[in-house]
Amino acid sequence: MNAKLLLGISALTLAGAVSAQTVPAEQWVGAPIPAVSHFSRAEVSADLSANRANFASAPAEFRVGPADPKTGAASRAEVTADNRLWIRSGMSQVANRDNFDPNSAEFRQQMAAYQRMRNGPEFMAEVQRAQSTRMFGIARFGHESSGE
Repeated sequence: MNAKLLLGISALTLAGAVSAQTVPAEQWVGAPIPAVSHFSRAEVSADLSANRANFASAPAEFRVGPADPKTGAASRAEVTADNRLWIRSGMSQVANRDNFDPNSAEFRQQMAAYQRMRNGPEFMAEVQRAQSTRMFGIARFGHESSGE
């Protein structure tokens, strides 16, 4: 009895394997990408340059998110002032913890203090302080110091 059952199961398995169709790889992933391009390096570079120019002039409604900042939009003094306010507000200690929680009351309080100082007169005072410190270093040492 067991031999007949085993023979029947084997026959059904063999019949199923024979009737199964294989699907070509092109149906799964598409046509293969050719290894050799018919464009020269100069043509590819020209096309890239043309597309970059088109992207930069794209209408605002085709872009997502805020506009890209211009390179060098913030001066060295502004970056230094912003960093000093970040540290003074306590954000450098709150944001670098292992158990950082952006929803905690402490984080929201520190962020509010930072934003208040960043958008208030403290920021301009820090910018002026950073500029005067930098000018003092240039006048004293005859060149820019990187110690800020």
